[in-house]
Amino acid sequence: MAPLTKGTPQQSRRKSLNLFSRSSLSSLPHINTNVSNEGDEDGEKKEKKKLGKRSSIFGLGSAVSLDGHQDGAMSPIKSGERSDSPKLRPRTLQKGRPASLFGSLGRKSLGQMDEGESENLHTGTPESPLEDGQLLQPGTSGNGGILYHGEIQTMSGMFRKKKEYLVLTETHLIRFKSQSRASETFSSIPPSYGRSTSTRHPSTTSIGSLQEIQSSTSHTSTDGENKIPLGQIVTVYKVEDGRPFFTTEVVYLDEDYHGAGSIQLMLHDPKEADLWHTSIRGAAQKARLLMEEPYPSRVIRYLVSAVEAVEDYDAEHFQIFRVVRRTTALKNGRSSSDDLQKLGTSLSYLVVGINRVHLIPLPDFTDGAGRLLQPKTSRSTYGIVSIVDMRVSYDDDRFELAFRNPCQAMNILELATSAPTDIAVALIRAWQYLKPRWEDYNFNFAGPRRLLQSLDDKLSSPSKEEDLGCFDRTLVAYCMAYNCNAANIQYSIDWEAEDAPEFGLWPPLYSNKYTFLELLAIMRALRYNEIFGSISFKDIDLHSLHGVLDSNGSEHVANATRSGISIQKYFNLKPQEKTLLHQEVQAIALKSRKLRKLDFTNTLPRRRPKDNFDFEGGEVDKDPGSEIVAAIFPLCQVQATSVDRIVLSGIELGETDLDDLIPTFAKAASAIRGIDFSRCGLNDRGIMQMITHLERQNATLEFLNISGNPGRIHLEQFQASMSRFTNLKRLDLSRTTWTPSSQPLVLPEVMLTWHLEELILNGIPINERTLELIAHYVACDNSMGLRTLQMDQCGLNGEHVALLMYAMTKTPGEARNLEFHVSSNRLEKGIGEIVKAIETNHAPSHLFLRMIEFNKEEHFRRLLQALRTNTTIHSLDISKASLPYDAEPDTCEAMRQVFAENTTLKELDISGEQAHLEVTRFGIGLNHALTGLKGNTTLKILRIEYQNLGLEGANTLSTVLEENKGLTHIFCEHNDINLQGFTILVNALAKNYSLLVLPFMQDDQNLSMKRMNISMRDSRQVANAARHENLVKGSVRRRLTTLGVTKPAKQELTPQDVDDVVRVLNDRWEHEMNRLTAFLQRNNDIAAGICGPDGEGVLSEETMRPTTALSDKGLLEQVLSNTTPRVELGNPVDGHIDRIAELDLSPTKEFGAKQENPKLPEGKAELDGGILPVIPGSGKEKAFELGESDSGMFEMDS
Repeated sequence: MAPLTKGTPQQSRRKSLNLFSRSSLSSLPHINTNVSNEGDEDGEKKEKKKLGKRSSIFGLGSAVSLDGHQDGAMSPIKSGERSDSPKLRPRTLQKGRPASLFGSLGRKSLGQMDEGESENLHTGTPESPLEDGQLLQPGTSGNGGILYHGEIQTMSGMFRKKKEYLVLTETHLIRFKSQSRASETFSSIPPSYGRSTSTRHPSTTSIGSLQEIQSSTSHTSTDGENKIPLGQIVTVYKVEDGRPFFTTEVVYLDEDYHGAGSIQLMLHDPKEADLWHTSIRGAAQKARLLMEEPYPSRVIRYLVSAVEAVEDYDAEHFQIFRVVRRTTALKNGRSSSDDLQKLGTSLSYLVVGINRVHLIPLPDFTDGAGRLLQPKTSRSTYGIVSIVDMRVSYDDDRFELAFRNPCQAMNILELATSAPTDIAVALIRAWQYLKPRWEDYNFNFAGPRRLLQSLDDKLSSPSKEEDLGCFDRTLVAYCMAYNCNAANIQYSIDWEAEDAPEFGLWPPLYSNKYTFLELLAIMRALRYNEIFGSISFKDIDLHSLHGVLDSNGSEHVANATRSGISIQKYFNLKPQEKTLLHQEVQAIALKSRKLRKLDFTNTLPRRRPKDNFDFEGGEVDKDPGSEIVAAIFPLCQVQATSVDRIVLSGIELGETDLDDLIPTFAKAASAIRGIDFSRCGLNDRGIMQMITHLERQNATLEFLNISGNPGRIHLEQFQASMSRFTNLKRLDLSRTTWTPSSQPLVLPEVMLTWHLEELILNGIPINERTLELIAHYVACDNSMGLRTLQMDQCGLNGEHVALLMYAMTKTPGEARNLEFHVSSNRLEKGIGEIVKAIETNHAPSHLFLRMIEFNKEEHFRRLLQALRTNTTIHSLDISKASLPYDAEPDTCEAMRQVFAENTTLKELDISGEQAHLEVTRFGIGLNHALTGLKGNTTLKILRIEYQNLGLEGANTLSTVLEENKGLTHIFCEHNDINLQGFTILVNALAKNYSLLVLPFMQDDQNLSMKRMNISMRDSRQVANAARHENLVKGSVRRRLTTLGVTKPAKQELTPQDVDDVVRVLNDRWEHEMNRLTAFLQRNNDIAAGICGPDGEGVLSEETMRPTTALSDKGLLEQVLSNTTPRVELGNPVDGHIDRIAELDLSPTKEFGAKQENPKLPEGKAELDGGILPVIPGSGKEKAFELGESDSGMFEMDS
């Protein structure tokens, strides 16, 4: 059966509801799970809250009893008509009837379960009948209480068939050995004439038990009546075992006396079998509806604890049902003791939680204290969203469920229960709650159609803002169903993106990449979402879905559009034959009306297309393609999706992908708005096919990116194709190869009509005609919407850049809002023209001059002097500028004047570079230049990384922070700032109320830790050298000792000292990072208006108090002041230090190699007779050492 579509075709959205609220579950039993833990059941029944009664699904009226026939035959008793169920009438049954009343899922019965998947359930002790002579309850005797009676053949155990006389009352099903015994109790039942009143099977127990040996606590009677309370009946269903008679099985459970049992009624007349079946089933249903407490409190506690253990419990999402797991009948109709044992362990509780369905076995009732013990058998758990089949009927208690996880076979549960429709309602409502946006059911339902219709009519639409379209709710449900950790999934929502809001999937939190089950959970949760206008899987590896086929089922395949149009019938698209990646991407594009953009950048990094033909021209295995192209573009071709902008950057495309792309591009109705083919490995033929066929999209195409492809572009054909486009907004041709020509890239008459927002030409040699065309374009009125012009590595010189700067300025002194990128060009040639343009305020608002090599420092100084008076540049990037040597004092003074006098700059990047082959930085004079920031109030963002500021630079920055009131962001990592410098910066931040961002210096902390480890290793080398020197001078020392002149023994480092140093260093860094976090939070609160401008009272006095800034040497001295006892064993410090050195967080390998020095230091620092490691200088701090003189005195080295 195909998945059902809910609602009428006119409905635009399936409504949802607040599932499991009290109003929505009026037709389901309300379970009060707030029960006490008292062991006394009688006390519990008195103190327990009254539970709500279930409304009758069948609408049973009060039964009317009739006098029995005198001949003792079966006597039907008519009951009240049911309001909702079909009329009860005999059914004509034949031996060759179908194997299932619900239809067939195939030759294999739904009851065949894999025993490895779900273990059988445990059974308690047998049912306890009343003792002989015990009186019936009032109302069960007399004519008014009898509903049905008659003689019938029963089977209550292995090969124990006998005839009994059954009496069905309004409260009990009573079993007598003969009609005479029944007539003694019920006067309306006539005695049997002409027959003996003695039992035909005196040695057979009349009570049916699922266990061969009854419990010692059971009350058994071989002479009197046996009563089964109707409220204890779990199910009444027809057994279809192929036997030449009709069998109805009644399974019951006594949760008070700890008994479970069953009885089979066998009749040859199908009408009589139907009468008994419907009568017992209807009476039991009515009896349960009248029960005030359908479940004992201790049973509820047992089930609640079981569901809580798997984090699936919520009081508003908790439903309990008693079920029997039906077993497959043997072909020969015979059974064994093993079969009876399996039948006995099939009784369990079905619990519907928030995200899962639980089959929980019966507890162990044998504890003497009345507690319910955990059974030996385990339970089965299934995800609600993984339901694939549900079969229910009003006429019988048979109920079938099937669950399936991806790439696995179905788990089929063939159940019998007294409340099949209640379970169906609970499961469907839970499914609707977890997937409120889904407009069609992706599972097969065989049962009353009005059941689904009644549920749909009661749905209410959730608000669009609720939980991002209930995305989190659906995602967790799928993760629970697929046994995934939802906490591993990270994503972001960008509300300012172009097609906002944009869902962006981030890398997993705990693992290296997402598994295919996690990706399936994410993609299926994104279906039908009407919140996101853009979905990005950028840099997420989707290889786990690529090429994976799921041949076990197709319930999650999207076969139709949101309006119900079959894509296979009308568009000849067959997704059921495709891979999981194809199916899921296509379903996302097909089922969302708001989605406009899909980003798959770098999602298949290992894909390499295969050739479709070998060297001899013979056809080989066809390349499967990226599968993303085949999933989306055919939908665009037939206008079956709202997605019109696709990003395929970084995915190599082959001939198979081109076969799907070209027909889409060739059809104007595809209405492609944006396409990104950057770095897709397109060759000459592929890239030209793309360009020429895109001509048909000239009316809608706005974004085109073909950068980074190795194929050569034919300039004349490109010009002809581009002449057709009139709505282009973004064009990226970076790093492409072109045929030699002196013509411009685009015809002037075409480009001057465009209204571009971005033009990116990085890495393309620009000829003179193209340069003139761009200059004319930026000067025309149609370019006023241009926001980005990137021409990095285009072979431009200073004169070319100045030409463009003059052309893009409409009015001198009025800044044009434009990002102008001209990095990595030969700007030194003609730098004077750029300086003049900046001095005369012919510069855009954002200027990027990164990685410019200045052969003469004077050129760089002239550029700085021009910036002092410029009033148009708001953001300037001159990072990685290469000077011949460290900046001279005049250059540093010019930079200081820029900081002090410029009133326009808001963002400045003067970071350096530290690479293997080149290091670019301004030198020590930068510290002087930074002092110009003290009075600056306009600069907001300063980037000054890789400038080797050191301790002196940290001191300078701290003085700036104490006085500057404008800076909000400072990025100063990778500057060799140790703990002492970091502490100074944090102390200065206590008086600064404007700074919002300052890094934690994590890399500098790692470098400081590595330096300390190297220092301790060097100190060990000094100790070994000193020991050797002592051996040489042993005679002199012995002579001095005899004269009473001695030196304190030199103490070596112990492992405890090393551990203390590492611990103290980490603690100090963590303490300062906590203080920094507190200061930044205070400033952010002030900026948001949460607290006053001075932040008074926000931080504690202890946090505001400055911390003593200890150098590495001072920190080591502090640790070594607490000496540890020496142990005259092999010194383990060497190995211990080596192990500590390996634990540094992320040290730079170059540093270690640089510091290794085979020569011993001339000065050996000592303190109190102990050797101190020589701490290398940190940055620009002034290093000092304590030296040892021959006389044993200490002195300070100069």
